[in-house]
Amino acid sequence: MGQNRTSTEGASRKVTFLGRGLGLRSPTKLTLLVCPLCSQRNGDRMAEKGVCEWCAYEPAERDEEPFGTER
Repeated sequence: MGQNRTSTEGASRKVTFLGRGLGLRSPTKLTLLVCPLCSQRNGDRMAEKGVCEWCAYEPAERDEEPFGTER
């Protein structure tokens, strides 16, 4: 309540890593949903930490690219 839902401040945007995987980037953190290295879907707890639970991949910010048509 009291939040401006039309504001994009604090909103997450979809990103990939050199065209692979899927993550959500917010102003303060990265949520890793699908690993670009092993292509596995990440569990909720590790996704929130930004690390792949299957291969321990940690994405580099320099590898992030906008997802799909957001370029």
